[in-house]
Amino acid sequence: MTLYEAIFRRKSIRKYRQDEIDSGILEEMEHFGEDALGIRPDIPVKWKIFQSEERHVKGNFLVKAPYYIAIYSEAQEDYRRNAGCLMEQLALWMLTKGIGSCYQGGARIRGEGEPGMELVMVMAFGYPAEPLERRREDFRRIEMKKMVTVHGKFGSVQKKLLEAARLAPSAMNLQPWRFVSADDRIHLFVKKPGRVGKRAQENYNLFDAGIAFSHMLITAEEQWFDLSYQKLDHILEKDFQNYIYVGSLLIQDT
Repeated sequence: MTLYEAIFRRKSIRKYRQDEIDSGILEEMEHFGEDALGIRPDIPVKWKIFQSEERHVKGNFLVKAPYYIAIYSEAQEDYRRNAGCLMEQLALWMLTKGIGSCYQGGARIRGEGEPGMELVMVMAFGYPAEPLERRREDFRRIEMKKMVTVHGKFGSVQKKLLEAARLAPSAMNLQPWRFVSADDRIHLFVKKPGRVGKRAQENYNLFDAGIAFSHMLITAEEQWFDLSYQKLDHILEKDFQNYIYVGSLLIQDT
């Protein structure tokens, strides 16, 4: 199974066996991202794995799993998007190894953090005690036509990119993203959060935007066309009432 194929099969796993994972696989996870498709590969990140018996991971509604992995990042522009992009690729990679995973948005790590870095997200993982995959028809997602505005050309390349993005997981399945397809550019926006829990929800939305970006980058690599991530000044200058502009993917070969 490729990462691209995993996009159409992955589901969140909430029940796990307590089987140990080979140390070689765990070591690969801790170095994950060196060859991954980040939108900001210049931002330093660090992965750290915790076993459940160590009792380092705390939080409300925490899924009980034998392992947890945390991603830390320097707090630079786009760092939440970049972390989401990397962690989703790790989740898909785990699926290709028969390992299940589940994002833990409210999790905290007890003890010292990583110097100069911020904890961005924690993911539970392990061998599943429930079905590892789902069928395409089991995804509960918004229809393409309700989340994409089209201006100009909308061919097979755009459809493949956006269908992969549409299937991306998000906090509480809120699917905060909206897309504008304009010829050879796809612009991504996320909803502005409400007043209650505004900062936390905005952080989740930006992380989720990185997940959607990862699905498009993986699709581009699978389909042999190039994408580049940019933030366009003429869009940044605009003030949108209900949405935050996240960035754009430029299709370089259609």
